[in-house]
Amino acid sequence: MHVGPIRLPFVSGPLPSGAALLAIRAVMGPMLAYHGWQKLDSVGKFVATVDRYGFPFPELLARATIAIELVGGICLTVGLLTRFWGALATLQFLLIVAKVKWDVGLFGQPGRNGFELDLFYAVTAAALLIAGPGLLALDHLLGLEADPRDVGEPEAAR
Repeated sequence: MHVGPIRLPFVSGPLPSGAALLAIRAVMGPMLAYHGWQKLDSVGKFVATVDRYGFPFPELLARATIAIELVGGICLTVGLLTRFWGALATLQFLLIVAKVKWDVGLFGQPGRNGFELDLFYAVTAAALLIAGPGLLALDHLLGLEADPRDVGEPEAAR
């Protein structure tokens, strides 16, 4: 008896992929924005933290981090300049993994968080950078990205 490949009842293509990217944006964007918002209350403390880790230009880098998280998070949520903010967030979180948390390890040590969430942020941001915003994004309305619902349709059918 020969058993063929298992086929799940899911379809692939532009619409399901676009919906998956929308789901990533809908979760990641507000989470990033929230963390940026939290840092606004104590910018000086955050600058000191960035300086303590030995990053160059700690004032500039701390404020850039807050902007990436707050403004970038909002923009990712609505799908505005998705690839740009995805690139910045990917870079930011890979730097955090490499420079701040690498020695702590993936899952951390007692009293110190590991880099699993930072790596997760980096990978999801990279997915948005590579694949674009998915469905229901301002990037489509502004003509910055092709709408996944229109992929494969002849021009006359649109």
